Amino acid sequence: MMAINSRQFMMMFAVLMTGWVLVFWDGIAGMEAIWRRSDTFAHGYFILPIVIWLLYRDRAYLMSARAQSTWLPLPFLLMGCFVWLFAFAADINVLSQLAAVLVLVSLVWMLIGNHLAWRYKFPLAYLLFAVPMGENLIPDLQDITAWITVFLLKVHGIPVFRDGWYIQIPTGMFEVAVACSGIRYLIASMAVGTLYAYLTYRSFKKQLLFVVFAFLLPILANGVRAYLIVIIAHYSDMKYATGADHLVYGWIFFGFVIMLMFWVGGKFADPERKTELYSDGESTKSKGQRNKLWAGASACLLMMATWLVERNINVLELPESAATVMPMPASNWGVSFTQPMQSNYQRETNGTELFFARYGNKQSEGELVSFANKLYDAERWTVIDRITNNDNGQVYRYLLLRDVQGRERALLYWYQIGNRKVVSPAFVKLHQALALLTGQADFAYFVAASSLATEQQNIVASLLNSADSMINQITLNQVGN
Repeated sequence: MMAINSRQFMMMFAVLMTGWVLVFWDGIAGMEAIWRRSDTFAHGYFILPIVIWLLYRDRAYLMSARAQSTWLPLPFLLMGCFVWLFAFAADINVLSQLAAVLVLVSLVWMLIGNHLAWRYKFPLAYLLFAVPMGENLIPDLQDITAWITVFLLKVHGIPVFRDGWYIQIPTGMFEVAVACSGIRYLIASMAVGTLYAYLTYRSFKKQLLFVVFAFLLPILANGVRAYLIVIIAHYSDMKYATGADHLVYGWIFFGFVIMLMFWVGGKFADPERKTELYSDGESTKSKGQRNKLWAGASACLLMMATWLVERNINVLELPESAATVMPMPASNWGVSFTQPMQSNYQRETNGTELFFARYGNKQSEGELVSFANKLYDAERWTVIDRITNNDNGQVYRYLLLRDVQGRERALLYWYQIGNRKVVSPAFVKLHQALALLTGQADFAYFVAASSLATEQQNIVASLLNSADSMINQITLNQVGN
């Protein structure tokens, strides 16, 4: 057993933290880059200082404590390293950043022991707020905001028509855009509200109730905010709250909501915790049990193995001649895949359009599944029908698209990793990572066929045959070269 402030403990802590930084540097740097460029996650800069401050508040207990290394976090450490490798191979940044933080928590837990890790479970768990995640909630938040706005407008007596995220009133049309989803308010409220609950309440029930309150309040408040913006614009004849000023109103309103949240929470505050000192009787260790130095050595070996495997993953360099956008003359399809290793577009005599893109499963720039890659022009086309087929090796997804003029376009596509065809982007990532880690394949493909002639009876079979013919032709050309 080692004192927290002993030289031996500090040396082991420094070694493990240095190893963690070296192995997971890409994830750490990726988090910092997002904090720097995104207002939604700028709070990430404050998470580590807050955790350090929380530990400093309890310094009397911490400095008198004795750490007892434990093997219990080793499975979590192993799982975190595996998730890191998988996320690195699949280019899933948020998963790699989450894995890096989980490994950090496991390392600290391993070093200080079960008793101290349980005492400081909140500061350790609070580190998760440093991970920039939650943007997947944006579409749902947009729907909720639009629903609340329409409901309040109906109660107010203003005629309103909703079409998705567009809200039409007699004065004009409003869109519940990404910036209006309230994701910034929600994440900031959760980060601040969780900390407030920990500092204000001693009862876990109260803490949980306040965290739920901090989650629900900004969602409701954002709907009210959107409603007020529409009201201001309506009664000012669209002169106010229709430009950047409505964002300013939003932050002022959010500041009021946060103060309201603290005011309500303060009504039920518990007495402040008394300062405690560590007692050896609190430790769950057996008498005479020596400090397990092997735990730190095992962690170092595991991180070293993770680093070696990561460095041996084959990363393909994107050739300078690779085209980022294929020219598609006289086409309104709008398919676009950026930074492929190879891409091809062609139009058949019957008007069917074919598109092919080849990516390395891990390449220096660009990836097969990315928000930058578009299956079609989303500003022009809306999906009105979707069919997914996965039977006897015939795997594809068929979309029927329609524009505002009522014109239709048929689209059929699939992804291919080695000989395996999939249509789900999540499964594409999974199979790409497995192919990389097992050395089965270095490349993956996107294949698509589209046509404006949707009135054909066998349009799916026609598109499928055209796509297969293109793949066979490209394969023969590659073999010939």
